[in-house]
Amino acid sequence: MSTTEVTAAVDALEALAAHTSTSTSAPLARVLNENFAVARERILAGSPPKLVIAELQANLARAKKDVEKGLKAWYAALGNVGKSVDKSFPPNLSAISAAYDDPPLFVDAAASKALDNIVLDSLGQRGLWDSVEAFEEETDLHYDPDKRVLSEELYRIVRDIEAGNFSSAIRWATENKDFLAAPPHPSSLPYHLHRAVFLSITDRKEALAYANAHLFVYMSTQPVLSLVTSCLYGVADDSPYANDAAPLASMFTTDYCRRHGWAREDPLEVVVDLGSRGGALNAIEKARRVMGERLGNVRKWEELPMEVPLPASRRYHSVFVCPVSKEQATDSNPPTMLSCGHVVARESFTRMVKTGKRSAKCPYCPQETSLTSAQRLYF
Repeated sequence: MSTTEVTAAVDALEALAAHTSTSTSAPLARVLNENFAVARERILAGSPPKLVIAELQANLARAKKDVEKGLKAWYAALGNVGKSVDKSFPPNLSAISAAYDDPPLFVDAAASKALDNIVLDSLGQRGLWDSVEAFEEETDLHYDPDKRVLSEELYRIVRDIEAGNFSSAIRWATENKDFLAAPPHPSSLPYHLHRAVFLSITDRKEALAYANAHLFVYMSTQPVLSLVTSCLYGVADDSPYANDAAPLASMFTTDYCRRHGWAREDPLEVVVDLGSRGGALNAIEKARRVMGERLGNVRKWEELPMEVPLPASRRYHSVFVCPVSKEQATDSNPPTMLSCGHVVARESFTRMVKTGKRSAKCPYCPQETSLTSAQRLYF
């Protein structure tokens, strides 16, 4: 590594530092030493003080310009030193720490086994049992038999829903009704299953009897009356009462996975989707080309050093920031909607409630909201 450019830049900086034009005190000292005494004598001799002081101010302004000009050249020379150092001594992070080594992916036995487990689990969650058995033969891994039973049940019920048979799904929802009704995310799956059965019945009298037996219990939370009266009219293809099984199958899959603690989506599919179609890999590779080794090893990043636009379905964290506390909402401090419609964090609203009162004034409008009226929001 050559030091010639660094030495030349340092010499230029030292020359500027030694010159009186780049000193912050030299021009001012000259004004004081050379002009202040003269000005004093002129005033004592009878010269108009206003004129003498004006001339002294003009000299001071010229000295200020000299200081600014000198400092500008000095800072430019200092910047050249930094550029020369970066050019002559490029960072070699891999020589500093083994953390910056970049070995091929999954060469380690534990990492390779972890990848195989992820692929096997993904095949099982998709119900591709022929592929699961072939994968088990090629590796020493085995799919959890209990999980296989659950996965087979899931896909059997999903196939029934897609075929228009809702009995198995309703039976499962009945067996798990306590879980589906539990807060903080009570599910409307049972209503939508019975709604699908109701819409599939062509005989109006039979449909009304089914609604009376299974749908009116949901009147407090669902538009049951609108649904029931819809059977009096014809159903167009774009009608909100058209019986589409695809959303219902997706809703059932979500609740089934939640019931057994599974990810709602296949984790391997999510990673591949974010990396390829989501554009994360392209953004990371571009950052590595532009920033080089200054970003360090990508495997050590705790967060991406650039923004990667993602669709709403791929955003897994709350993006709400309280306008009062400026803090991001959490499960313990969730976003809370006031009676006026404005939203703040729960802790901010609690602090706004004065001692001895049960309500607080909105920070953005005059309307007050009681503690019992504030509602938690879910993003």
